[in-house]
Amino acid sequence: MDCNQVLRIACFITSHGFGHATRSIAVLNKLAQKENVKLSIFSTLPDWFFKENFTGIPFAYHHVETDIGLVQKSPFVHDLNLTINRLTNFLTFKKEKIDPIIQIFEKELFDFIFCDISPLGLQVGNKLKIPTCLLENFTWDWIYESYLSENRNFKEPIKRLKKIFERTDLHIQTNPICQPQNHLNQINPIFRPCQQSKDQTSRQLGINLNKPIILITTGGITQKFSFLEKIKKDEKHFYLIIGDYQQIEKRGHYILLPQKNDFHFPDLIQLSDGVVGKVGYGTVSEVWGARKPLIGIFRDGFRESTPMRKFVKKNIPGFEISHSSFQQGEWIQKIEQLINEPKNSAKTIENGTEKASLIISKWSKKIL
Repeated sequence: MDCNQVLRIACFITSHGFGHATRSIAVLNKLAQKENVKLSIFSTLPDWFFKENFTGIPFAYHHVETDIGLVQKSPFVHDLNLTINRLTNFLTFKKEKIDPIIQIFEKELFDFIFCDISPLGLQVGNKLKIPTCLLENFTWDWIYESYLSENRNFKEPIKRLKKIFERTDLHIQTNPICQPQNHLNQINPIFRPCQQSKDQTSRQLGINLNKPIILITTGGITQKFSFLEKIKKDEKHFYLIIGDYQQIEKRGHYILLPQKNDFHFPDLIQLSDGVVGKVGYGTVSEVWGARKPLIGIFRDGFRESTPMRKFVKKNIPGFEISHSSFQQGEWIQKIEQLINEPKNSAKTIENGTEKASLIISKWSKKIL
């Protein structure tokens, strides 16, 4: 491949939370340091999220449903019946859904397709004979297997998805890996780097650093919280609360932040002395990368929680609480315990971003 050649990549990214998108963006930003890239994003995640996270990379955005995942009622509760209904319909890959995507491909002439657990991108690649790259810590067939005892209607979609996920040209697994396959490329957790110092972030927020700062997050699916009254009484700590809010509101010793705000999430983690939140890939990898302690809330009945819990217990200081304990704010009295947890003693934290981008860069040179 000529060093001046533009590498045209179609990126299919699941909208199951923000964690998959954050790791894809981290890898693609790093790849852009090695190659001249032009991206087209296919996702139902908001376009502002990609605009805020890509560092000067040209990209087009296409609002396309790339998978079903689990239909969420809230950050912690999913609807299996609605999931299977939508999944069954999605996997028919109807002509009216696929044809507009193919028209884009006919115009853009992509070099390869990059997928973060999206079966649609792999299906399109197989149909058009375009090389595909899959990045995952789990695949949807593996997730759905755990629901077969509750709903046998998952059986056929699982078979279909398994075939789709097996037909990829480059397969990268990123820790915490749910179903490790030793013959595949396996890398460390992927996280985004910080963009500025703690002092810069605190000045922008209009707060000082004379109190321990606690960050609260439920990932890409936000909600309002019922524990604010208890937080109001805890004047020993300062809280940054990301939730279902319309604007930034500073109230005494806490700040309410909408999901879309002016702050880079890794900068907020770096600023904090501890994090309280739903355990998902993005939060875990970025808390791990920043060496911060975590009070984790795991999703009941979600198969990823088992390997994720194992990784968190081994690598991240802190402890687990139940969903009800989180909602009721019982953890607030344990904040001192959190910030006094023994720190991760590892000398270095190796971001999987560099290895992933290197693997993709070398592979792209072979296929072009």
